[in-house]
Amino acid sequence: MVTMPFDHQALLEALPQPWSVLDAHGVPLRTGRRWHERFGVVGPAEAIAPEYRPELLRRWREATPGTPWHLEARWHKGPAQFGWALLWVQPLDDGLWLATLTDTDAQRAAETQLREADAVWKLALEATGDGVWDWDLSTGTELFSPNMLALYGYSPDEVDPSPEFFDSLTHPEDRAQMAIDRQAHFDGRAPLYRNEHRVRCKDGNYKWILTRGMVINRAADGRPLRMVGTHTDITERKATEVMAWKQANFDALTGLPNRRMLAERLAHDLKKAQRSGLRLALLMLDLDHFKGVNDQHGHDVGDGVLIEAAQRIKACVREVDMVARLGGDEFVVLMGDLDAGNEVLDRVAGSLVRRLAEPYELPLRPDDTPPALGASVGLSLYPDDADNAAALHKHADQALYAAKRHGRGTFHYFTPALQQASEARARLGHELREALAQQAFALRFLPQRRVGRSQAQHAEVLLRWRHPTLGELGASSFLPGAESSGLIHDIGDWLLREAAKHLRAWHAQGHTEVGLSVSLAGTQLRQWGQSVPDWTARLMRLGVSGTGITLHIDETQLRDAHTQAVLHLPALRAAGIQLALDGFGDGPCCLSSLTHRGLSRVVLSRGLCQGPLQGRPGEWLRGLIALAHAQGLLVLAQGVDTQAQAEALQALGVDGWQGRWVSPPLDAAGFEAWLRGPTG
Repeated sequence: MVTMPFDHQALLEALPQPWSVLDAHGVPLRTGRRWHERFGVVGPAEAIAPEYRPELLRRWREATPGTPWHLEARWHKGPAQFGWALLWVQPLDDGLWLATLTDTDAQRAAETQLREADAVWKLALEATGDGVWDWDLSTGTELFSPNMLALYGYSPDEVDPSPEFFDSLTHPEDRAQMAIDRQAHFDGRAPLYRNEHRVRCKDGNYKWILTRGMVINRAADGRPLRMVGTHTDITERKATEVMAWKQANFDALTGLPNRRMLAERLAHDLKKAQRSGLRLALLMLDLDHFKGVNDQHGHDVGDGVLIEAAQRIKACVREVDMVARLGGDEFVVLMGDLDAGNEVLDRVAGSLVRRLAEPYELPLRPDDTPPALGASVGLSLYPDDADNAAALHKHADQALYAAKRHGRGTFHYFTPALQQASEARARLGHELREALAQQAFALRFLPQRRVGRSQAQHAEVLLRWRHPTLGELGASSFLPGAESSGLIHDIGDWLLREAAKHLRAWHAQGHTEVGLSVSLAGTQLRQWGQSVPDWTARLMRLGVSGTGITLHIDETQLRDAHTQAVLHLPALRAAGIQLALDGFGDGPCCLSSLTHRGLSRVVLSRGLCQGPLQGRPGEWLRGLIALAHAQGLLVLAQGVDTQAQAEALQALGVDGWQGRWVSPPLDAAGFEAWLRGPTG
């Protein structure tokens, strides 16, 4: 017979079903009263029905120390009687096993007994490592195991044997819920007492504790008389949960709330605004030109900008407002409790625009140019603009888009006109997709003529859309929509394939010196620069040589960091592709653009070519052309509509023209005929 330690003995005596403590071979060392009444002193192997004995013995042989197992079978129930029951075998200390037997003949009764047995033997097992308490409610005394006292750093003589002792050490914020959970079990509304709370240790620090307990004895009227349970230290688990919660709800870089927390706060504030009748505003903002910071200075510098921007945004808003980061350089400010005026919003939005445009303290190299950043802000309001979170987000985003289209560095309120414009962009995107699928796009070719040559050698490729109701549309009317909808890449690929197909045909006809100029969107150039650095391979897929293709880019694209990376690719120059700076002189321009080592030609803007060509403007233009020639660049004039204009530009030094004086845009057949004609 074995002597059970206190932590096991008190619990085992309370088990509602037969139990037996077994050695490693299944031999009973101690049996409970119910086991003895049903089976005597025999172990499970003798108590099981003969047909299940081989399986039971196999389970004993294969049992892994420390791992519980169970077997449902038929067991002796009386003389020549067998009944279904579930044998649970749980490991105890020193290689011993605790076997309990639960009848399963009556399904509902069996399920209830299994839940009770499961709770009790779990408490028994946890007592080997956790703190155990035994509360006699009839006398008001509570006993604590050595493990429980050691958990908090106390010795037995420092503890009063009463429930009030550890209740007084419970954190004040946790006491109310602990009392509620305890009473729910006393009243029979919860099968098990379970609560998580903080307990102050002897050294003054708090530990998070999971306590579980069960009333094991009740009076006839249902009053609890005795309750046993455990304390488990979950401090480390709680710290992990707090960390996981922060990771789920806060941005790791800036420490700001993320999209998830913003959604929860917005839902709460919308309900509050509905009750109070006050307004709520959502300010969506991003940093203008931030992409160039990552591209030119690296992501570490970019992260520094985002951290400093987050701090500046928080400094511009009220303490009650939420600032969240959605990702990248996108931030949101949520402002509630607003009255009917816009003074507060104007002040905050204006402050955001000003503060985020100020210089940033960044770890730049001495030769680095500090980034010129700014911010655009879009605002939408409840209930003025929307009555739900999704619409507020959408309208704030549309207002932000409008702020960017108005030159960036400003803020813009949502208006119904913005919604209409957004819907129009969506319709345009849908129509463009259909146009691609139905091959409704067409190419036109604008011939270029060189001074002193009668034979045309080059043409600019123009994209047209044969719209079913509006007729033939120029690229400027739909390419912005294609870029915003993401279709610009597919359209650009189609343009290149079609242009290459015609170029191959004309070369096969003997017009081997004919070349084509094509314009690609900056987003497409950036995409190619990232995903297809081998331009020679790209041209091989198109079936043309690089010498037949000239890429037209504007100054904005030329200054873009990603585009610059593409334009400096050795493979690009090795493939023979030429670069033309298009529309030079149209708006603010920089003469240093002419020094880009990848350029082979400059196309002067219409404004320069159609403006005054005599006197000082003419001399200024002559100097500009001479500067381009000094860089080895070919200079072409566009928008040349008359012979007089062509002759004046020739006198100033241009190397060629394009425009209606040379030829209007032609379809493929027309350009081919133009090549063969007397003026071609």
